[in-house]
Amino acid sequence: MRHLPPKGSVVLVALSCVTVLGIAMASFLAVSNQAMKLSTRSYAKSVSKQLAEMGLERALRSFNANTFSSGWTLDAATATATRTFTIASSRYGTSGITTSIKIRVDHYLDTRRATAWNTFTAYAVNDYVWHQGAWYHCAAVPGVYAPATETAYWANWKSAPESWSPHANYRPGNMVLFNGTPYICKAGQSHINRTPPDTTYWTASTVLPLSILTSYVVDDVVFSGGVPYRCILAHSNQLPPNTTYWVSAPVIYSEGVATLPDSSATAIKTQLRATLAPAALFPNAAGSYTYTRLASTGAVDSYNSVLGANAGTFTAGTYNQTTAPFSVGSPNVGSSAVLAGGETTSTAVAITNVRVRGYVAAPSASTAPYAPLMSNSTNGIVTNTATGTPSTKIDLTRVSRSPNVPQFDIQNQSGRFTPEYLLSVPSSGGLSLPRVGETVSTDGKYHYYTSGSLYLDTGYILTIDAPVVIDVRPAGSADLYIERQGRIIITANATASLQIHFGDELFIYSQNVLGGIQNLTLDPKRCILIGTSTYNSSSYHYMATNGANVSFYGVIYMPDAYLHIWNSSNTQNFYGALSAKNIYFNHATALHYDTSLRTAVFGGVDAPYEIVEWRELADLNERVVLP
Repeated sequence: MRHLPPKGSVVLVALSCVTVLGIAMASFLAVSNQAMKLSTRSYAKSVSKQLAEMGLERALRSFNANTFSSGWTLDAATATATRTFTIASSRYGTSGITTSIKIRVDHYLDTRRATAWNTFTAYAVNDYVWHQGAWYHCAAVPGVYAPATETAYWANWKSAPESWSPHANYRPGNMVLFNGTPYICKAGQSHINRTPPDTTYWTASTVLPLSILTSYVVDDVVFSGGVPYRCILAHSNQLPPNTTYWVSAPVIYSEGVATLPDSSATAIKTQLRATLAPAALFPNAAGSYTYTRLASTGAVDSYNSVLGANAGTFTAGTYNQTTAPFSVGSPNVGSSAVLAGGETTSTAVAITNVRVRGYVAAPSASTAPYAPLMSNSTNGIVTNTATGTPSTKIDLTRVSRSPNVPQFDIQNQSGRFTPEYLLSVPSSGGLSLPRVGETVSTDGKYHYYTSGSLYLDTGYILTIDAPVVIDVRPAGSADLYIERQGRIIITANATASLQIHFGDELFIYSQNVLGGIQNLTLDPKRCILIGTSTYNSSSYHYMATNGANVSFYGVIYMPDAYLHIWNSSNTQNFYGALSAKNIYFNHATALHYDTSLRTAVFGGVDAPYEIVEWRELADLNERVVLP
């Protein structure tokens, strides 16, 4: 009898296999679906970051251009500007993601002026100014001539609690944030580069919780949106950023939102926060877009004009040659001077027999340690020491491949301010500005223009006794020309300063002790020469000696020209900074960089605000709610 195989068993095995395959397929599809979701969310997160960065850029552009009037919602009580942008979904292919950008700017530039402090500006309560590395809050209406150091108007120097900076000029009452702890500068301890928690200069404060139930007193510190706020008026139930009660640095919040095309319309968000400050025009002792050359002999070093002869003592403008501030061992002589050059195909910075007490910054097209980044003789030195011969002539820890040579637009002065007065220089004698009966212009300065070159010769003296701007016209064909015994004197008046615009040749070449430009304030920030010439060859734009052993205190900005420092037969001490397309010292170099220029803002140049620090707010407690 023949036995047939059981058909039911075969069917059962087949069904089992199908079931296993079905389960595997279902699992695979589930895993694939989950992977697709994760991939989509990851893509959306990337999109949200890009959106947030776009928001920072958009807000910074509005901050610099002061274009908050169109499309922005302004809140005068809190001095905030808010706006929401949308980006077409087609920008992100067929993903179905919809997007938006939410922005909030604190201390916007409309009804609250967040600007660099100006001597002659009439400020209002709650105005916000930048001065020598810190932001300050106006607590009372100052007179037109009130200095920014006047504590009756600036609330005992109630500065915003920013992150500590080694470059800021701190004064009693300034507040900084260091490693999450706020510190207040002690009475009588004005200083730079004294790191908290040094108890000689700083007193530690406590961060309090933010609550509408807490009664706050002046100088209390809280965090809101990750930003430290300082109480400037005792209160309760008033939350930041209300500028009547709290002060902080200007800040931008930007949130990128990428909404997924799922049933829950899941929103993926990235929020960024950035703090702002005006960009410095002179971060270098000598900065050139192409080539910086220091020939022959000499030295480059640094100091701070805001401090007195002893570090920790605030005595503005006390530097002069009789006290020999640059003698070896002087406590205020530093090693922070930077020589910068931007040339990428040949030598960018050259030093010959010069001791650079500081740094060199230039790109390199070679694998050699420092060439053609820079060339040097056997005696060229880059170091932090004042004397001696270091075993390594070029300290490579003081060589950077990333030069920062700002080239900001020069502002056309013609017709920008009223009133402005014609300046006609007689052939001899002297003239003092301002003249009797003349008034300040709309920017708080006295504005003048010429109908040709500003030419000072044969002992002619032009005296500057207030904030003065001279526009040498017509641009492109008029020179700034001082020779023999011609001179400009900036008096030691507390408000005296000079800004000269010229479009053609710079020629200051006086071999007389009384010649050139004499800045009696001894503050380089009080004298700026701004040239728009594009003549880029040697032996045309000359800045020569003011006379035997006479110093120049000031800065020169000629971004498109070749600046020739000619100091043959005399040792000219140059206190301040230089910026040009090419810079050439062809004789003994005595360049002393004023580090207070790192936080200085000048009129006549369109220096933008920049982001000084930013971070993603991953902690939900740091995030702010944006409209």
